[in-house]
Amino acid sequence: MPDVAGEPDASPLPFAGAVALVTGAARPRGIGRATALRLARGGADVACLDIARPYAEAPAHGTATSDDLDAVVGEIEALGRRAVAAPADVSDPQAVEAAVAAATDALGTVTLVANVAGGSGPGFGVGPLLTVPDAEFRRVLEVNVVGTWLVTKACVNRMVAAGVGGRVCNVSSQAGKRAFPMLGAYCSAKAAVILLTQTLALELGPSGIAVNAVCPGTVDTDLVNPGGLFKDLLGGAAGLDAYLQREIPLRRLQTAEEIAAAICWLLSPDAAAVTGEALNTSAGQTMV
Repeated sequence: MPDVAGEPDASPLPFAGAVALVTGAARPRGIGRATALRLARGGADVACLDIARPYAEAPAHGTATSDDLDAVVGEIEALGRRAVAAPADVSDPQAVEAAVAAATDALGTVTLVANVAGGSGPGFGVGPLLTVPDAEFRRVLEVNVVGTWLVTKACVNRMVAAGVGGRVCNVSSQAGKRAFPMLGAYCSAKAAVILLTQTLALELGPSGIAVNAVCPGTVDTDLVNPGGLFKDLLGGAAGLDAYLQREIPLRRLQTAEEIAAAICWLLSPDAAAVTGEALNTSAGQTMV
């Protein structure tokens, strides 16, 4: 109801009292970092899980550093919320279990999970599909699919044991709904994330746990702009601009903050009736 001045009443913080865990939380300009901060602004305490080091097998692939991870924890604490750093490779079962256990000990049972860690890039499955090295193809699946499953399993098993419901949002991609040349490994992985999401939604619904996904399009992160791999593949700034005009109805990149807003909506009480969805957040680039 509006107040006497005609302004709406201040809404309570949507995540007040909740504990959230965000993977891929530390990378500057990334979706995970934007999501962690948005959850904190909404009242959640946040466990920030990130590999926080270069991939030994793909050193050119951009990742956060340990300093980046410490910095996002500091930003969350500056908002008056509790936060912990949880350095872990999401594809490593022992590391994931240890990170979630430590986060639970520090903050309490995680009931909001944002699986953002993933991606593709140099040395990480980019190229004609039949020429991608076996190890790279497997690594893309391990980080994007297996990592999402491992983190969800570690968090949800604790929710069920505690007798509480919760919400999970996985980051898929428009590349999980349509094919893109040179990104076959990534397309395969992100398509798998959608079916993983829907299967989990069916299995976990009776426990009061909703599971959804977002499908970003072309997002303004370091992978795309400035000087990222995608921009280079398109032939620089002019090529990127032509791509935006040709391919994206809104004629612009999406921002990490816009994707984080969609993730946080799916994690919020406002999406209480939504589960098993793969929400397009692509500025109209993908509409199926």
